[in-house]
Amino acid sequence: MRKIQLILICILLFSSCDGSLGGFDDRIFPTSKKKLEVALDQLYLDHPQYIIPDKWKDFDSWSRNGYDFLESRIFYLREHPEEMYYVSFVGDSAMLANPKQVVIAIRAVNKGDYKWYLEEDCDKKERERIESRFDQEIISKLEGYTQCKAKRD
Repeated sequence: MRKIQLILICILLFSSCDGSLGGFDDRIFPTSKKKLEVALDQLYLDHPQYIIPDKWKDFDSWSRNGYDFLESRIFYLREHPEEMYYVSFVGDSAMLANPKQVVIAIRAVNKGDYKWYLEEDCDKKERERIESRFDQEIISKLEGYTQCKAKRD
């Protein structure tokens, strides 16, 4: 049992490092994780269009692939182009417990099939489009709910 716990801890530590699931830019919110989670919940309530539709649920393979331990959200974006963003909290338990800062980042993008694309799979123009869309559609709303400005790093 201890070996399994140790393996899970190692996986968690490695997954919280940039580049393991993708290297899209971090969004650093000067608030607590709890407040950002409340904002995320409110975002889904106010904008249910970001919830994965039935026709895309089969593409959400994160649980099947063993990433249940990551605290994450998926945002479905339905227009121009239709895609999903797999977004997770970044950091270890100490970082996530910091009441003054919490970090989230896109880890992968799905374009309507069973493949999730990491940052390294996208060219510069595509990365910029994804980052800009994430800022405009998701981050700006979270900033409104949290009443704080996120820093892109």
